[in-house]
Order: sequence, then C-alpha cells, then structure tokens
Amino acid sequence: MPIERRDAGLVILYCVLTCGFYLIYWYAKMYAELEQVGGRTPTGHSYWVDLLLVVVTCTFYGIWVDYKMSQQFNELNAQAGLPTQDTTSMVVMLDIAAWVFGGMTNLVSSAIHQDQLNKYVRFQNERGAQVGYALPPTT
Repeated sequence: MPIERRDAGLVILYCVLTCGFYLIYWYAKMYAELEQVGGRTPTGHSYWVDLLLVVVTCTFYGIWVDYKMSQQFNELNAQAGLPTQDTTSMVVMLDIAAWVFGGMTNLVSSAIHQDQLNKYVRFQNERGAQVGYALPPTT
C-alpha cells in the first residue's frame, strides 16, 4: 500500500478547521505508515492503545508518543543513509508548551513529523525502493 503524501502545512490547517478531529485521523494514518516503512509503531503499541492512553492522561502521554515518533524517524533516516535531523527536543518542547499553556504548538510537531515522512519516502523513491506515494508529490 503506498504512503499518502500530505502537505505539512495542510495538516495544521485541517486540524484547526476540524477543532482537532483531523489529528486523530492523522495519527492513525501515521501509525499505519510508520509500521509499513519501519516495521513497528512508534511506541510498539497499537494506535488504539496509545489513543486510549492519551485520553486517560489528558493528552500528556501524547508527548511521549511524539518523542518516540521523532526517535523512529531518526532510526529510519540512519538506516536509509539519510542525514538525521533530530527533532526530538523541539517536538517535546512544542508539546509541553501546548500542554502547559493550552496552545496549539503540538500541531507544529505533527507538521514536522509529516515533513519527515515525506522526505523519507521521497528519498526511498529516488533510490528505487518500492515505497511510493498514493498521490504524486507536489513541488
């Protein structure tokens, strides 16, 4: 199944327009796509277990999920020979700021992760790997 290319900026816009409901869908897609390309989900749990933990902890567990997602991108990039752009600290700070101050900086974390997935898939496609996008990439 090809990976769906999503514009990182639109991830933020759709989340704002849908009052965050798009983020639930986006995480489900990211979990499936990361499992497809990396062989596992970011935390090792199913999406539904992690979603339940996010709800039970009033979204605090989501900081851990984003941290683990950044780590998984670091591992994927290292395995593929891509330069690793470590976003773990930035993502955690954005998520904590959103949690403490009630802002939406966590949406930027999602956009960062989407951008990392897009770059990874584009690199793999250029190398001739059979990852592919469901939609043609835009320039």
